[in-house]
Amino acid sequence: MNQFLLNIKPLGADVPFPCYYVSSTAPINIEGDLPKPTDKPTGEPTDPNRYIQEISQFLQQNADQAEVLVLIHGYNNGSSFVEWTYREACKLIAQQHKDIPKGLVILGYRWPSEEIAGPDSKDLKANLGIAWKALPKVVKGTAQLAIGLLLTSFVGGALSGAFVLWQSGWWLGASAFFSALAVLAMVIATPILTLVALRVSVYFRDSFRANAYGVADLVELIRQLDNAMVRSTPGQTLTEQTTHLKQNRIRLSFMGHSMGSFVVTNAVRILSDVFDTRSIGDLNLHSCKAQPSSAIGNAFCLGRLVLVAPDIPAETLISGRGNVLRTSLRRFEEAYLFSNEGDMALQLASTTANYFSFPARTRDAGYRLGTVTVRRRAFAEDEWEQLMPREQYGMVNLRPDGSLITEQPFLSYLFGSGKKSLQERQTEVGLMGQQQSIAELFTYFDCTNYRETITDPQTGKPVSKGIVSLATGKASLSFWDFCALIWSFARGKLDPHGGYIFTQEAKLSKYLIYGLSTMGLKGLINQEKQQPKFAAILQQMAETHGHLSQTQQEHLALNLLFSQRCQDQGIQILLAPERYQADILGEDCDRRNY
Repeated sequence: MNQFLLNIKPLGADVPFPCYYVSSTAPINIEGDLPKPTDKPTGEPTDPNRYIQEISQFLQQNADQAEVLVLIHGYNNGSSFVEWTYREACKLIAQQHKDIPKGLVILGYRWPSEEIAGPDSKDLKANLGIAWKALPKVVKGTAQLAIGLLLTSFVGGALSGAFVLWQSGWWLGASAFFSALAVLAMVIATPILTLVALRVSVYFRDSFRANAYGVADLVELIRQLDNAMVRSTPGQTLTEQTTHLKQNRIRLSFMGHSMGSFVVTNAVRILSDVFDTRSIGDLNLHSCKAQPSSAIGNAFCLGRLVLVAPDIPAETLISGRGNVLRTSLRRFEEAYLFSNEGDMALQLASTTANYFSFPARTRDAGYRLGTVTVRRRAFAEDEWEQLMPREQYGMVNLRPDGSLITEQPFLSYLFGSGKKSLQERQTEVGLMGQQQSIAELFTYFDCTNYRETITDPQTGKPVSKGIVSLATGKASLSFWDFCALIWSFARGKLDPHGGYIFTQEAKLSKYLIYGLSTMGLKGLINQEKQQPKFAAILQQMAETHGHLSQTQQEHLALNLLFSQRCQDQGIQILLAPERYQADILGEDCDRRNY
């Protein structure tokens, strides 16, 4: 029976562009997951090379508008759920974005993530049993000792309690001894129970699989596509084929959610040609001599990067040695980040799980990129103890006339946690230099107060509902806000981590995420031409910006309408200066100082 590194099949969505489901065949456990003896044979798997060829031929036929978008899921996602999510994403793209490139191909990539309990793994009881059997001998022996001590203390304590009713004497001492024995047993058992809980949560197991299998198999997928493109390109020699492809490169974009963001950024680091002379600078940490190219292999170039609730350290936005994103981010044409301060999976689970693995000295350095928030201004110290006024939504670094605010430092709008902006954090760690922060290449969508209008099932009236948080309208969430958020999440009222794309009511966030992934910011704001207000705002731009060209005035008007759409639903946007320069003003960008 043939075995392949990847399984590829059509997604089966009724859409006008090809879309495929690509899954790594790496097993959940390294020993491999063999089928049960009673399982019926499923037959020979389809050779994935067939679909690789099919994709390359389509891209060749639509070379003038050929693009590839790779969707990547996060932690604890089963195969059936991931496949359904990708299929729905393709349907939404077809419905909402009519101006996507005609040569677009979407690849829904599944790395070997493990569900805590689900069809791809086992139920929770079975996983607990496997976790117990897999314990190292010394730890397992210690656990058995703790269980023995605990049982002895229970039996002895019960007998002591019975006899102490008849006479005091030495039975009181025995009762105290067995109580101490129970405490000792719990002290021994607690670290072991913690280890078992961490294993059953599958977070670190998923981290290993994402790094060892997910990244490597995604790299191989891109390599196979690149190789197929070379083989199918007309030319008598390999040199002629590769030369033709390098002159007509295909845009390769990625949308990663949660741990999928980690898979994307690490895959790009591997795919990049580190010996390209343009990517070689010097050993100075603040050197900007290296100008890495977006070119990948023979056929591709990096296009758009969209990270949704990324499970990556927020410290990666700080320029310096700890910025592992820099090498990847500088190669993409555009980059977008969707975050939520109330993301409990990142605020609590991820930061706790990474407490002993992430090399940080302070708590602030351990926060995750998916919880970075955008704020209109830095608040005075005494204001933090009060209820915060409603924030300004839409693009916070734009003036009312649509021009970009450049006086306020870009990093001063961004907060990793609490009261400290990334500007202050940058200064604190002593890394402020003449270079521009790599954080300025991202355009940020803070969805903490994002809300949608839904129909109340009880009253039948339209009500406003927070999608990824309770949408309190505060500039910063308090301890009690987090408590209320946890309670709402426990009751299934909202999803703070995956609500952007998994919640049915999340219409605007899906529109933004998939629109930016397929068309970029310029293509997305161009869709605002259908709004009735466009003509009036365009006239206003002509009056206030007479020094700009008609095309620039039009883009300013469209951008203001786009900002207004997000403002109406509580999304804060921090627009990257490069996006304003390139997509609004239509000017060339210079990354030599990043």
